[in-house]
Amino acid sequence: MTAKKTDYIIIYSFLCASILSIAVLVRMFAVTELKMDEFSALMVFFVTCLLLGGFYFSFQSILNDCLLPIVERIFRKKHPQLEPEIIVEPLVEAPQEQKEPAVLNYGEYKQTAQHKFAQEQAQTLEKVLSYTGKEMALYMTESELQQLYEHIRFFQSATEQECEQLSNPVAIDAKLKSIDLMHFGWNIGNQFKKSGIETATFIKHVFAKELHDSVISTIKRKLRVEGTCIIKIKEEL
Repeated sequence: MTAKKTDYIIIYSFLCASILSIAVLVRMFAVTELKMDEFSALMVFFVTCLLLGGFYFSFQSILNDCLLPIVERIFRKKHPQLEPEIIVEPLVEAPQEQKEPAVLNYGEYKQTAQHKFAQEQAQTLEKVLSYTGKEMALYMTESELQQLYEHIRFFQSATEQECEQLSNPVAIDAKLKSIDLMHFGWNIGNQFKKSGIETATFIKHVFAKELHDSVISTIKRKLRVEGTCIIKIKEEL
């Protein structure tokens, strides 16, 4: 039990003893002097206890709420040196979460990468067109070769489905066989990083007359087939 609780017990013990003592005296006065019966005297006893208890708590409330603040203000004015010093602890700022650094010059990086990619694509296309001219000029007319150039430009960025929409097939000399056309298709498709099915679909529609008897799945399987041919397989043009 703490000292504070002990103090409260002692105070309220004296208070109860005082109230009971006064109530007993009042009861005795009521019996001896006022000639009351035992029941009436007992009621006087309880009423006296209630009145004294209520008076005490009312007085304590008035003392705490009204009198003590006034006494404290008067005491502080007369003895300012005894005013308790208020210690203000410095505020410690919580560490802020570090934000992820923004990507500097994102637009510049993206533009540079796009420009580099476009340059690489243009260089690859130029290399493929140059190879096509050297390889096919002997077996095509100038107008047909020009048409083939247009198809190749389209093929560089086309999908399989887009290749299926190709029209205006080109005409070539009969000296070039289907094996030559398959080798030619693989050589340029390899430079454009095209899949086998995309390359097979492209040459099937561009050389429609020469490959009309071959289905796309067969062309895909025979793109690098070995045999007697004019156009050889070339890993690098």
